[in-house]
Amino acid sequence: MDRKKFALMLLGAAGAACTVAMADETDRVLDRSSPKKVLVDAKDSFLRQSAGTFGDRAINIIIFDNSSTSFVHNAFSIGTCSHILEDINLTPGPYGTSYAGTRTITGMEYSYGLTGSAAAWDMRFSFYSPNQVDWAGFGAPGASMIDPSATPYYTLTVTGFDTNICPGFTTRTGFFLLPSSVEMPAGESRLWLDAAFVEPGTPGTAALTSTNLFQQNIATTRTYFFFGNNTGSLLGATFVAGTSYTPTQLDAAGSSASPGDGTPTYGRDINFSGTFVGQSWASTAGLTNELRYINAVQAGTTQTVSYAFGLVGSADSPPAPTATSLNSGGFLPDGIVQASGNLTTANKFKWFKFNTQNEISYAQTTFMDIDTEGSAVPMAFAVYTPDSQIFDISEGRGDGPEPLRPSDLDNHQISYGVARRPGVGLGEQYSGQEGVLPAGEYYMALALAGSGFGDGWVVQGEDPVVPTAYALNFNNNNRKTIPAGPAVSPALAVGADMAILNGGTQTTPDQDVRARGVGFIRFSLTNPLPTTGQFNQSDSSPLSDVTFLDITQPGSSVVGEWNMCLYNNNGLLANGTSISYAGAGFNDNTGGGDGAYGCGGTFAQLSYGTAPSRGQTPLDPDQTTLGKPLNNQNGSTLNGDQYYLAVTMGTALFANERWGARSTRGSSLTAVISLTSDNRGPNGGCPADFNGDGGVDDTDFVYFAKYYNDLINPAGDIDGSLDGFTDDGDFAVFAVAYDALICF
Repeated sequence: MDRKKFALMLLGAAGAACTVAMADETDRVLDRSSPKKVLVDAKDSFLRQSAGTFGDRAINIIIFDNSSTSFVHNAFSIGTCSHILEDINLTPGPYGTSYAGTRTITGMEYSYGLTGSAAAWDMRFSFYSPNQVDWAGFGAPGASMIDPSATPYYTLTVTGFDTNICPGFTTRTGFFLLPSSVEMPAGESRLWLDAAFVEPGTPGTAALTSTNLFQQNIATTRTYFFFGNNTGSLLGATFVAGTSYTPTQLDAAGSSASPGDGTPTYGRDINFSGTFVGQSWASTAGLTNELRYINAVQAGTTQTVSYAFGLVGSADSPPAPTATSLNSGGFLPDGIVQASGNLTTANKFKWFKFNTQNEISYAQTTFMDIDTEGSAVPMAFAVYTPDSQIFDISEGRGDGPEPLRPSDLDNHQISYGVARRPGVGLGEQYSGQEGVLPAGEYYMALALAGSGFGDGWVVQGEDPVVPTAYALNFNNNNRKTIPAGPAVSPALAVGADMAILNGGTQTTPDQDVRARGVGFIRFSLTNPLPTTGQFNQSDSSPLSDVTFLDITQPGSSVVGEWNMCLYNNNGLLANGTSISYAGAGFNDNTGGGDGAYGCGGTFAQLSYGTAPSRGQTPLDPDQTTLGKPLNNQNGSTLNGDQYYLAVTMGTALFANERWGARSTRGSSLTAVISLTSDNRGPNGGCPADFNGDGGVDDTDFVYFAKYYNDLINPAGDIDGSLDGFTDDGDFAVFAVAYDALICF
C-alpha cells in the first residue's frame, strides 16, 4: 500500500465482520542495546467523533489501556504463535461494573512485532462475551476455551501491511476509529479478545483453522504478539515460578493494565489448530500448555502482564468544573500572566480557564508558554477542551535536579506556536514543542507532579500532605498586542558543538534524541560552496578548492526513521529547504525524506556541492539497503555560515524560520552525526584565519563576531586557554591578528 496514505477505513455494519486497510505503524522503538519498549504520543494518535447513543454530547474516553505509557516492567514478546486469547475486564475503569448505561466501543489500538524477510499477512480481532469463554474449557476441562457454537459480536480485519519488514521492531497503532461503533451486550463490563495473524485475504467471517492462521512464512517472517505491564502489579512472593496455579488464584494478583483489569493468564494457540485448548490450571512448564501466565523475574520482581492493547468508549460529556478565569476582557492578556496559591489534602488540584483570541501557530506568529516554575515542589498540569477531553499534558522539561528530561522531578512546561525562547535554569527552551493551539476556550487542571489526568474532567491528584505552594505562569501573545520577539539559537547538548569543519570527517559523540524532541548540532562552514581558484593571501600559493559537504549518521540507532534539517545562523532553512533525503536503511525508501510513515530503519542524509558523487554511505550492522549516493541533492551552493542541524525522527515538522523544528514521534534513540567536507579551517600558526586563506580579514571578522556573540562557542577560542569560550581574551588575540591582516 502507499504508506503516505495513512488509513482507509471501509465501513461495515455494526456487529458484522468488516475490513480496515491501515498503515502498519505509528511508532517504532528498538535501540541496539535497549530492551523492546513502547513509547508513543497519545495526543497525536487520538480520535475525535460525536455520534451514537450520546449524540453531539459524545466524548471518547479510554476504557482499557495497556500500551499508551512506558511499561513499568520491560515488555516481552511470545514466539512462533499467531493466535492468542486475552481477557479484558473494564473494571475499575470508567466502563466498569459501576457504570450504568450503554457501553459503546468507538475505537481501539493494537501492537505487534516483526522480524525476518518479506511476506504478506493480515490481522484479525474478534470480541466475545464472557459467557462464551472458559479458561478450563467450555463445558468441560480440556475442551475449547471458546464455545464452538459462539459468534463474536464484532470482528475487525486489518489489511495492507507493508512487506518491507524491518528486523526486530515492535509497534503500536495508536488509537483509531472503528468503522462503526460497537455496542457491548447489555450489562457486560468484560470481553474476550481473540487476536490472530492470518493468511492474507482470509474473510472476517471464516472460522480460524490450521490453514488460514498465518504460518506459511512464519519461519522466515516472524510475527509476534507484544505483552507488557504499565501498572507495576506483581504476582508477588506467594507465586513461585514453574508452579501450577488456577486462573482464579492468578486473577487475585491484580491488574496489569490501566484503566481496566486483565488477569496474567492468556490463551495461546501454539499448534495453529484454530482452537484454544482449556485446562483447569495455568503453568509455565512445557510448550504444550495453551493456557499460559508469566512468572519470570524482571527487574528483581515477578510481574503480571497482558497483551498491549487499548479500547476507547463513548460517554456523555459532564458539565465543566468550577474554575478560576485568567481572562481579562474575554481573553488571556498578552505577556506574563501568573497565578499562585496552595494545594492541600482537601484540595489536591486546582482548575483554571482561559481563552485565546487567535490561533497559536507559526501562521499567526503567535506563541504561548505555560510552566510551573517557582512552585514549592514540581507541579503538573493538563489542558482540556470545553467538552472535557484532554488536549495536552505537561512534561517535566523545566528547571530541576534531574538532568534527563522529561522527569517528574523537574518543573513542568508546555509550549505552543513559534520557537524559540530561553528555558529557565536547566530547563528546556520553549520551542513550540506541542505545535498548534487553536483559538478558543480551554480549562487547566494543576496538581502535584505524578498526578493523573483523564478525559471527562478526571483528575487523580497526589496528596500534598501539607499545604504546598504552586505557581502557574503564562507567557504569550494570543491577542497579538506584542510581537513574538527574536528567537534565541538552539541549546546544545554536550558534544554537539563541532566548531569549524577542518576537512575530512568530523563525528559527534552519541546524542540522545528524546521522545517528541529535537537534537541540534552546530558547526561552521567557513568557505561557501563552491570556493575555487583562490590564492593564499600571505604567499600567493594556490589554495585547495572547497566543493562539498555531506551530513550522514552511521552509528545511530538503526530503526530510528531519522530526519534532518539544516538551519543557518539566522534560524532560516539553509538553501530554502535543506530537508534530508533518506539514506541507508532496511528498505528501498530512497526517493526522498523518510517522512511520517516510511518503513523504519532509514538514516537521513544531506549532500551539498559540486564535487563528483561521493558514493553511498556504508551500511551499519543490521541494515540491508544502501541509500542514495551523496550526489549534491540538496543544492550545488551553500553559503559560508554557522549552521544548526536539527536531528529528529518520524513525523518531523520543520518550519522555515526561527529554528522551528519539532517532532511528534514518541521514541528516544541515539544519533551519531558525521560531517564530511573539504572546508579549509584555521591553521595552527594563524588560528584567527577561520577560512584558511592566509589572511585575517573582514570575512574572518564576521565569523568571530558570531562566536563572540555566542560566548559558549569553542570555534572562536583562539587565545590558547582551551576554555571552550569565545570571550574577551579571544577578542584581544583576534584584534591583533585582524590589524596585521596577513598571516606570517
